[in-house]
Amino acid sequence: MHDKARQLHGYLQAVSALKDDGSAFRCEYLGAVSPGAALPMLCDALGLSPEGLSLPRLDTVICSGAACTPRQWLLDRLRPMSEFDRQPLDTRLFEGFERELFDMFEAEPQWYRLVSDGRRSLAGQLGAISSVYVFGVAGHACLLHCSWDS
Repeated sequence: MHDKARQLHGYLQAVSALKDDGSAFRCEYLGAVSPGAALPMLCDALGLSPEGLSLPRLDTVICSGAACTPRQWLLDRLRPMSEFDRQPLDTRLFEGFERELFDMFEAEPQWYRLVSDGRRSLAGQLGAISSVYVFGVAGHACLLHCSWDS
């Protein structure tokens, strides 16, 4: 699974280069744990304390803004250089990402998002514009850290 996560990381680096807007992606295998129970491993990988953090399912997280989902992170440019760049990238990029995930896990992965209880800000530790996701299936979890810095 570590090798598959590295391959997925390479795919994300290629997408980042194609976007050319300051977006960066990090993908790591967290271990043989269900994604919803991966908070301790996620915090270790990111150098965070788990206090005040949780991993709710992505579809239950209320989010507003430019980049709330992995699909938005991969397809939308956060700093368009021209009117042409305002258009999202070809959706086949995200479909390719989804295919890679399905091949990796041989099933559709579950998605979770790292959230703070509001008493602490993750912006200073992870970047002002940043999202952290955990995805996987029962018994295997990976992190996806999406960030933007310009």
